[in-house]
Amino acid sequence: MASVYQVVVTAEAQQNLQEIIEYLGHNVSYETAERVRDGIEAEIAKLSKHPQSKALLRGTEHTETIYRRALKWSYRIVFTVEENELLVLVVRIDNEKTNPASLEDLP
Repeated sequence: MASVYQVVVTAEAQQNLQEIIEYLGHNVSYETAERVRDGIEAEIAKLSKHPQSKALLRGTEHTETIYRRALKWSYRIVFTVEENELLVLVVRIDNEKTNPASLEDLP
């Protein structure tokens, strides 16, 4: 039977999602903001099963921590997997078009 991982979203990642939703609500529509929030939250929930099947995050190959990414539309969910604890830690949510230099400040 496959292991089920606990998924934890850091305060920073929660703030990232809130900023995305606020931007969409003000600049696109409230309905779009809700749809995007629901879609990202559903994608995060899926990380509880087989998180290591997601791609490694490009640009972080030389870091101690192994980062992976899940995509939902143009949004990137950045996370780590703690195998010993069966834990997925979501550390950032952003637009995949974000400048890769911004990855330098990952925890």
